Amino acid sequence: MLINFAGLAQTLPGTYSSSWIGNTFGKGGKPESLNSAWMQDYVDQMVVQPDGTIYTTSIWDEAHREYGVYKDGKVYGNVNHKINNQEITIDGKRWYIDGNLIKGPHTITNAGIPKGLAKTPDNKLLVADDGPRKQILFYNVKSIPKLVETFGVKGGIGAAFTAGYPLPAATNTHAFAAGKYPPGFYHPFKLWDLTGVGMDDKGRLYVSTSEGATSIRCFKKDRKNRWILDFILENYIFVDNVDYDPTTDAIDLYGVQEHFVMDYSKTTPGGQWRLKGYTADHLKYPNDPRNILDVKAGHEHGLTSARIRYINGKRFLYTQGMTCQMLNIFRFEDNSEIAAPAGLIMETNHRMYDHPLTYPWPPNRPTIEPGTMIWRDLNGDGDYQANEYSKSIISYSPNFWIDRKGGIWEAANPIKVRNCAGLDSKGNPIYDDANIDSHQISGIEKIGKVIYQEDKDRVILLDNSCRDLKGSKVYAVDNWSKGNRNARFISELKSLNPSSIIAEDNYIFEAGFETRAEVFVTDITTGKRLGSMLPSDELGGVKWTGWVDIGWGINAFKRKNGEFLVFVEDDFLSRVILYKWCPTGTCGGS
Repeated sequence: MLINFAGLAQTLPGTYSSSWIGNTFGKGGKPESLNSAWMQDYVDQMVVQPDGTIYTTSIWDEAHREYGVYKDGKVYGNVNHKINNQEITIDGKRWYIDGNLIKGPHTITNAGIPKGLAKTPDNKLLVADDGPRKQILFYNVKSIPKLVETFGVKGGIGAAFTAGYPLPAATNTHAFAAGKYPPGFYHPFKLWDLTGVGMDDKGRLYVSTSEGATSIRCFKKDRKNRWILDFILENYIFVDNVDYDPTTDAIDLYGVQEHFVMDYSKTTPGGQWRLKGYTADHLKYPNDPRNILDVKAGHEHGLTSARIRYINGKRFLYTQGMTCQMLNIFRFEDNSEIAAPAGLIMETNHRMYDHPLTYPWPPNRPTIEPGTMIWRDLNGDGDYQANEYSKSIISYSPNFWIDRKGGIWEAANPIKVRNCAGLDSKGNPIYDDANIDSHQISGIEKIGKVIYQEDKDRVILLDNSCRDLKGSKVYAVDNWSKGNRNARFISELKSLNPSSIIAEDNYIFEAGFETRAEVFVTDITTGKRLGSMLPSDELGGVKWTGWVDIGWGINAFKRKNGEFLVFVEDDFLSRVILYKWCPTGTCGGS
């Protein structure tokens, strides 16, 4: 829906629209209502009824769909059916999961890491194996269990796969071409983080995944007896925001572990995005924090707010936490969508939330004492060895900005800039105390947040930090590269309780806690508030969005056609809100 505010007092000039990214559905409302729909945060268990009705359970859903009910690619409410996919009865005989074994009349020892059980209409045992195979296993259990069939690409998302035939478009998803899918490139046959399996009376196969990427995929046989998609339900975003690839005019967007491709010509809310790649491989990199629930999510939310940067032509992913608690760096592998752990900067005595200081991540961390540690993947294995840590004499700052050259700006007065000293032999960015610049700023006493706008040669400063921005004043330092270090006051932040800001072109965009996904826009030149943007009713309105409560919960990019894309974290419905704003009302192209 396009909203035009031209001529109205104190409202945003031009036109804007609202959409979402990362969830199949995005209409807010009560979880039991059939007029609202979203894919839940996690699917810890799934069972499928003979008619194809799907029941799920979840350890957490921010909007309280802990017990999802789905059928034929649609959402049908929230009812606790007290399911248990850890056991199944076949021909009167009970089979159940016991650790990595499946026990029953016989013990199955070769099922990998079984996460869920079900049966086929002809009474084969189905197993969701989340071990190294990442496959669905079919066992004939009429006598001694025998593995007779598998489904899925062996090795999951991190495997190279050549699809021998195309998959036609299906409910909630596009078509997939035949051909090569290198590691990390998404194809529905690549499974990971499996939690359940099922089959209905029509022989349709259902697979549930969770944590890294929550989904329910339903497959059916075509006329050539080949598996194809019937429908898919997806949720890839929870407590995260996306960043754009500036080299593609924001056609490519990245979350902490997702690579989305956008089609901005589409106008249906939620219809612009598709998943191109998944960048985390926990088989190859088991200590990647994106694969460790207590670090990535849990109560820590240590990895949010992706930043994509190119250094010496190589692509890197930087992530910051919900409370700005650490900076993780990942390097993208060649000819792959997988990003390997490459660097980490955090306090040596940082305690993972709700865990003791002895919590074993990162592995082999230095003696726990005050100070800042820098880890770099010296041997290139994406893991954390004791000899790969170094100490920094510069105090840790929770308020980072990553510039376009990979420089890490740490908010304080003086501002410290950890310049990237190039790439090492394994392709990791080099940060050390020998390559730090210090800049004392006049006109402002305390600096809590910093943003460097290279295209404007301007530094934006706030006097409060991370996500605690209430009462913050905004300053600008113009002509930075010419040596100016004097800050000029712009304005105070405009929202009730702001948590996040971003500067793009000549505008400040801000969002906050109680104001949820409402975005307030300020002119940097004049300091004047121009107005705000709100989600449309097609998204459920602002009422059905969450508090923006992460340190970098808003992002923005001006496209070549003059249109601004504004991205806002929305953990309530596990999505990112997308606003498209044209200040003139006449932005062309898509």
